Amino acid sequence: MDSLLKLPAGASYHKRSGQAGAEVSLRGDTIFVTATCDSLQREVEYYEEQYQATLEALDNLKESVQTEREHRSNPIKIALAAFIAGLFVGVLSTIIILSKSRYGKK
Repeated sequence: MDSLLKLPAGASYHKRSGQAGAEVSLRGDTIFVTATCDSLQREVEYYEEQYQATLEALDNLKESVQTEREHRSNPIKIALAAFIAGLFVGVLSTIIILSKSRYGKK
């Protein structure tokens, strides 16, 4: 600890052992320690890639859902068109049946 406090301003101490590394620096009266590990760094990078891929997939899904909503038919319009068509067929059928029954009796 004393040797760390004797470091000149802006200086730092670096040590690496295998995949692990450490950096100790003194800024003002505060000691900063930064540790790294290559295998952890690889895992962080892997999960960052997975996160980005998941975000892209989510964005694609959102776009697909939005496109589907825009292209989907309005169910009220379909029901109204079916009702009007049914009404028209019913009126037409009634006219045909009544006209046949009137002309059929004569």
